[in-house]
Amino acid sequence: MNNKKGYTVPELVAIIALTGIIALICISKTSYAFKEINDPDIQKEEVKSLVQQATKAYVKSKEEDFKKEEVTYIYAKEVATAGFLFEKDAYNSMKIKISYQKESNSFEIEVVE
Repeated sequence: MNNKKGYTVPELVAIIALTGIIALICISKTSYAFKEINDPDIQKEEVKSLVQQATKAYVKSKEEDFKKEEVTYIYAKEVATAGFLFEKDAYNSMKIKISYQKESNSFEIEVVE
């Protein structure tokens, strides 16, 4: 009667090799993702998008004031002071152009910096 308990050396080597290959693939994929997150150009575009969306909500809350002028310029600090953004130095000095389109009764918002 021959009871086999445990794994043989070739089985252990195969398991370690497969685990290493899987780890290598995962590390390379995640490092690429973090590289993309830390790209300053991508971060800048994300901040612009955030400011633009917050400004849309701010304009909607003060719609009648912005309809008086065809084009208005404000700073992101004004949007932050109104409670639509957290006050951050990264975007407080950003200049925002708000254009009122009378024909379509809508606003066009652009971060001009």
